[in-house]
Amino acid sequence: MSQKIRVTQLFDCADVGKTFVAEGRRQGQPWRLIQGPWTRGSGKAAYYRFRAEQLMAYPQTRLWHVNMGGRAVWARGALGRPYALTLHGTDIRENYWQDQHHAAMKADIDGAGHVWYTTPDLREKAERARPDAEYLPVPLDMDELPAWAPAPRPRVIFPSRWDASKGGDALLETAADVVAAVGGPGGADVVGLDWGDRAAEAARLGVRLIPRMPKKQFLGELAQAHVAVGQVAGILAASELAAIGIGVPTVFADQVEGYGADLATISVRRADVGQAVREALADPVTLSQQLQGPEYVRLRHGAAALLPALEAGYAKVLGRSA
Repeated sequence: MSQKIRVTQLFDCADVGKTFVAEGRRQGQPWRLIQGPWTRGSGKAAYYRFRAEQLMAYPQTRLWHVNMGGRAVWARGALGRPYALTLHGTDIRENYWQDQHHAAMKADIDGAGHVWYTTPDLREKAERARPDAEYLPVPLDMDELPAWAPAPRPRVIFPSRWDASKGGDALLETAADVVAAVGGPGGADVVGLDWGDRAAEAARLGVRLIPRMPKKQFLGELAQAHVAVGQVAGILAASELAAIGIGVPTVFADQVEGYGADLATISVRRADVGQAVREALADPVTLSQQLQGPEYVRLRHGAAALLPALEAGYAKVLGRSA
């Protein structure tokens, strides 16, 4: 059993905080999560409820873990404790470099005892802002993932939302290629989430949109797919990782540097995604067995596998503050 450190996660992003807290508690760590005021409705009442919960946690908290740059102001000041910071994407990819956000972002990053980033594409900018920033992959709770149970009709799913951060024009071009390759009467059911400012465009291309839904239900939808198509931004986010962890063969276009050679995806150029989906649908069961996605996710993204690195970062923060 590792040393117990009383950590409170402040805020959440893509269930990263929730997943780490759940795994830590399974292993006997006295961790907790406090969600932001924006999850509690709106107005002053929501803010005061958030601050009251933080105030109650404060005496038993040795370290705050802040999710998302720009929010660490709540880890300093009257309820200040040493804090770690996880950068999740837009915060370091865009906000840090914009005049209106730079000062707040820099204060958050400079004041953190340790900084992590969640995807390999963030490395260069994260290390420019904080040379000792460390890659800590997005964690998954493997116990949440259902068994793979493909639907009777071949199904291809786009699990990410439709907007610029997930590929924008390139993602829509990919959707058009996939529909042309495998959709149409008698073809595969090509589905995606009704989420993102370009979802309506995807629908016009022939993607059947399904409504946003609770996470458990969404994972069930993923489990019914024969093939998944990842975002066209070169990275794997939580939704793609969940598909891989379930065992759904996942097509991954134009991946950025930083992923290992054992990456359990069908890695292709963007222009080849449609053909890759067609080939994957020929025998997805055998392909899934060859890719060994669940084992890859367990080793590289399973919360239990990542906990030692997380705890080492916490020890570093407390060592610096001693």
